[in-house]
Amino acid sequence: MKTQSLSKSKCIYQNTNGNFKLNLINRVILLGKSYSFAIFFFILISSFPISPLSSKTISVCTNCTIKTIKSAIALSQNGDTIKIQSGVYKEGFLPITKSISIIGETGVVIDGLKEKHVLGVYANGVHIQNLKVIGSGISDLSEFAGVHTEKVKDCYFENLTLEDNVYGFYLAETTNCTLKNNTSIGNAENEVLGGNGIHLWSASHNKIIGNKLKKHRDGIYLEFSEHLEIERNESEENIRYGMHFMFSNHNQFNKNIFKNNSAGVAVMYSKEIIMEENEFLDNWGESSNGILLKDIADSTLSKNRFEGNTIAVFADGITNINFRNNDFIDNGWGIKILGNTDYNKITDNNFIKNVFDISTNTKSTTNLFSKNYWDHYEGYDLDKDQIGDIPHKTIHFFGYWIAVYPFLMVLYESPVVLFLHGIEKAFPIVTPIEFEDQHPRMKERI
Repeated sequence: MKTQSLSKSKCIYQNTNGNFKLNLINRVILLGKSYSFAIFFFILISSFPISPLSSKTISVCTNCTIKTIKSAIALSQNGDTIKIQSGVYKEGFLPITKSISIIGETGVVIDGLKEKHVLGVYANGVHIQNLKVIGSGISDLSEFAGVHTEKVKDCYFENLTLEDNVYGFYLAETTNCTLKNNTSIGNAENEVLGGNGIHLWSASHNKIIGNKLKKHRDGIYLEFSEHLEIERNESEENIRYGMHFMFSNHNQFNKNIFKNNSAGVAVMYSKEIIMEENEFLDNWGESSNGILLKDIADSTLSKNRFEGNTIAVFADGITNINFRNNDFIDNGWGIKILGNTDYNKITDNNFIKNVFDISTNTKSTTNLFSKNYWDHYEGYDLDKDQIGDIPHKTIHFFGYWIAVYPFLMVLYESPVVLFLHGIEKAFPIVTPIEFEDQHPRMKERI
């Protein structure tokens, strides 16, 4: 009996021990799975940015715990939002080195106290909206601005009103930034001390949309800046150019208005520029152009309106430019083409009420004129195909000599010039150049 009980106890022990080992193994496996899941969960969570729940909103007002924007910026962390209640905040220079948003209520004014920049943005992803920004510093050595950014990306500025700043916005080495629906009114008195409304240097893939710029040196200035979208801006009453850019390829500007600037718009030393549906209006003065094109190649001007300019288009050293579907109305000169301008196409445009439609200082051309409407055309259309049956001479005798000797303009409409016009009609060979539209339209393009 004792032997049997011992054997039975041994069997029970062996079974129990076996179950214990099995349970122990199962627990280790489960623990391993839990540990692996924990590692996986940690990796998954760490691959996402900080949750928005961790960000906070900081309120600024005269009766708040935080009364200054400078204090709010110091307390903020990446992802936070600073909301500013109505009031005037005399803060001086405000550097922003964190990825935060600053949003103002109606009536917020930030005064830079003429120190340096008013807002200096030196972090990625900064959003600033609904503020009035005034009082940048003035210096012969530094380019102080209402909003200054440097070496950042993904910045966003909307509904800002900038006044009494030398430069409005100054963006240096920025990428993927947006300036939308802002207004900048400058304090420029001359070209030397005045700054630009929107100034981009070495910037790419930025958007400039719906801004209003006034009384700066240049409304918009771009240098070494590419792949920009410039759309629906209004630039007027600037003491030099409504827009001016150099060494800036692959850009497009559409549906902008450049009005009553001293020298219109200048596009220089660039290529692959698309210029569509813009208005160049009332840029009038001794050397004013709707647009100056200097050493431009492989670009397009289409569906633009040039009205009331001294010279609608001044073309100097341009190559392979397509001028199509534009309106040249009531300008001194429609297009002034210098002799170094070759292989361009001027097609399907309207030339109406200009003193001189085309002017040049050369006697031959490689430029093509075709299917334009000329209100000075005196030909006929016997086959009723809406195309004139004889070519139109785009440049006339006096127009050519004015381009060569501008001082002769004092003789315009004098008896001598009218006499020469009469001779030219009777003997067209006296016209010294061969610019012709072989297929002039009988009706203006709509």
